[in-house]
Parts: sequence; structure tokens; C-alpha cells
Amino acid sequence: MAKKFASIKIPLTSPGGINLRRIIRLFEVLKKSRCRAYFSESGSTFPINNLPQTMAYLSSIHKKELLLVLEGEEAQVLHQKLLEEIQLAEENARENPGRYRNS
Repeated sequence: MAKKFASIKIPLTSPGGINLRRIIRLFEVLKKSRCRAYFSESGSTFPINNLPQTMAYLSSIHKKELLLVLEGEEAQVLHQKLLEEIQLAEENARENPGRYRNS
């Protein structure tokens, strides 16, 4: 079977952006799925294999968004799920800006 790829821009600074809770949830989803994932920035890639290393990498990034690349049989399914989560987080932030504010 051919490899399937999907990519999504993950916001890092907006209310729908990535935080510790979302990183942990992403790790859990990736462990259950048959996908490999890595972040891509300025032509370099960083595999999402180890939670502490990934957190250190994300804390060193000073951009507004980062490209997440998914590779595997379930890449499209996981891509759709992540899009829905980002959209839901942005909607929640609009409805209740005090609760979902980035500090």
C-alpha cells in the first residue's frame, strides 16, 4: 500500500494553538494510530517521538505557526480530526475569551 501524507499548519500563539494538554493528546492519538508525525520548519524536520524532546523543541520555536506532517495509513483521518480540534478551540476562544486566553 502506498504511503499517505497529510500536513496541517498548527497555530502556536492563537487561542486555537498548541499547548501542553494538546501536545499530550496528540501523543496519545499518534500512539494509537498507525501514523508517524513530525514538525517541519524552514526545511528541517523534527520527529515527534519523545514528549520531553518535543516540548523542548516547541518552546524554542518563536513563530506563529508550525507545519505538522503526518505519514501513514491513517494520515487523512488524523488530519481531519486535528482540523476539527483546532476549529473547536478557536470557536471556544471566541465564545469565552477569558477562559481560553493564552498567557
